[in-house]
Amino acid sequence: MIPNYDKLSVVASVILLCLALSLIIVLPTETPSLVVLGSPLTIRLSQNWLAAALLTGMACVGTASIIRLHPLFQKGSFVSWILPGLATLLATILLPQAPNTIYALGGLAVMGILLPLIITAEYRTVDPSAPGYRAARLGLNFIAYLLALVLFALIHESKAPGLLMAAAALGGSSLLTLDLLCGVQQDLRRTGLHALIVGLVMGEIVWALSYSKINSLTAGIFLLLVFYLITGLARQGLLKLLNRRILIEFAVVALIGLALLLKYVP
Repeated sequence: MIPNYDKLSVVASVILLCLALSLIIVLPTETPSLVVLGSPLTIRLSQNWLAAALLTGMACVGTASIIRLHPLFQKGSFVSWILPGLATLLATILLPQAPNTIYALGGLAVMGILLPLIITAEYRTVDPSAPGYRAARLGLNFIAYLLALVLFALIHESKAPGLLMAAAALGGSSLLTLDLLCGVQQDLRRTGLHALIVGLVMGEIVWALSYSKINSLTAGIFLLLVFYLITGLARQGLLKLLNRRILIEFAVVALIGLALLLKYVP
């Protein structure tokens, strides 16, 4: 089953147009300050963040309007909004950092391909019994881990206060985990609890890593490895398949991943 391509093209076109306009229109920057846990915290609200909030909302609403057309759509389901919204958020933040116009146009082109693919895959995963469900779910999982890598690298590169970095990692990791675990077909509350636990673990690790001097790429890859391992364990736990053999397999994957990271990543 395929989504309504007319509506899909409208949603993707409007978001791409707004992304392009966000690179041209300059809005004022605000820097409010507040005290959190006894520490001063300054937040720089630039045009990128205003555009990011607006476009992320548009992506979520647009995706919801398309998914709602599926005959098996269930009211209250918001998991299908996560990847389109996060992809749009990261694109809004990254595109203004492009070194020149060619890279910016290339980023827009990638987003023009990626966003419709994500929404189409989300539409096809509404029905677990559909013929293309498994391929669509695997594709979404790959995109989720790719977005996680970009998110973790951006968080570490921001050099924001540790509390703010931890909060961003907690929110992003929890949402991505929720999307990754939705294919397990378990109760949303139980899945949400596992996603929150994963988010808390990632937030703590990001907070600790904020005091290190490693580069953003290394931090992003390391955090992706940790995220992959704990989401995998959470999935096995939800399926009630967690045993000694599974734990050994994940431990071996962790050791191999760390060895490759130490050898090849600066």
